[in-house]
Amino acid sequence: MRIKAAVLRAVNQPFTSEELELAPPKANEVLVRTVASGICHSDYSVAHGVLRSPFPVVLGHEGAGIVEAIGPGVTHVKPGDKVIASLSPSCGKCGMCRESKEYMCSQMNRLLTDCTQLDGTTRHKTLAGEDVYALCGVGSFGEYMVMPAGSAIKVPDDTPLDVTCLIGCGVTTGTGAALNTAKVQWGESVAVIGCGGVGLSILQGARIAGASIIIAIDPMEEKRELAMRLGATHTINPFVEEPMAKVKEITGGIGVHYAFEALGKVQTMQQCWGMIRPTGKAIIVGVASLDQSVKIPAAGLLAEYEIQGSCYGSSSPKRDIPRFVDLYKRGQLLLDEMITQRIGLADINRAFEEMGRGEGARSVISYS
Repeated sequence: MRIKAAVLRAVNQPFTSEELELAPPKANEVLVRTVASGICHSDYSVAHGVLRSPFPVVLGHEGAGIVEAIGPGVTHVKPGDKVIASLSPSCGKCGMCRESKEYMCSQMNRLLTDCTQLDGTTRHKTLAGEDVYALCGVGSFGEYMVMPAGSAIKVPDDTPLDVTCLIGCGVTTGTGAALNTAKVQWGESVAVIGCGGVGLSILQGARIAGASIIIAIDPMEEKRELAMRLGATHTINPFVEEPMAKVKEITGGIGVHYAFEALGKVQTMQQCWGMIRPTGKAIIVGVASLDQSVKIPAAGLLAEYEIQGSCYGSSSPKRDIPRFVDLYKRGQLLLDEMITQRIGLADINRAFEEMGRGEGARSVISYS
């Protein structure tokens, strides 16, 4: 079938709108009509070379839509079902999946770096027959998606996909970091560096968990204001106040139980170490360039400081994506407020430029 998609042909180049051929789903794959897609910072990282990808590629992995067809062997969804695309294919066979650590599924690397399906081949081609890759085996910057069956997470029929598409990556990554990775408890304290979609989801997870102090750190006034509406108790402008000192001041000199980094910058990862209290944890959610290193003072180890990474919110997508949809419906997980703008596919280059300037929380591409 022929579809329209935004295609990226090289790092630091604009997207081009192209007509592509999309092959039907093979065994254990699903064809989905895209209803909406968030623009995630991981897409931006690929577009600017922080994360590697083959080219040409259809980016977009924060997608949601309606099942159009299924390949042989697919039993958990049928045509007409609503689904949210998961970052993890949840193969169910590898050691990580058998331990219910689907966020570390051994097949994720193929989807993230090779940008193929699990069999190592692509489903998109140009009209001239050139292979076109799909980020995470999804490619939600296109009108239709073919994805591994394990990536298609069924959600209830009354789920508003134009909002809950954000759960596919950013919300699960952030909310999961607070609830699953850190396991924030009632009355504990949290600092979040970076108030984009992931950072705002972290602080919402902390609010849902019952944290008593939630400190949002971001230089953009609009993001700090949004953070307060979503659950922050304090905000810090790091261009005006030294964030480590201010966090200590807010917490009576002791520091927070958990400091989350959601920017992907080595400097702010190291700042997290300076914000936590004895026995506290620095949780690194942002993705830095893979050739960089984080240096931390060894003295903190004597106070049982810990530093821990968080991948995809330590989530089990089959459990957590429906769980977060339910939290949204019950008014506990605020997603509408995180959407800065709704755009068409033709506006994608402008949205990426705005993301590069740090503007807004999340842009959502609508296909209806």
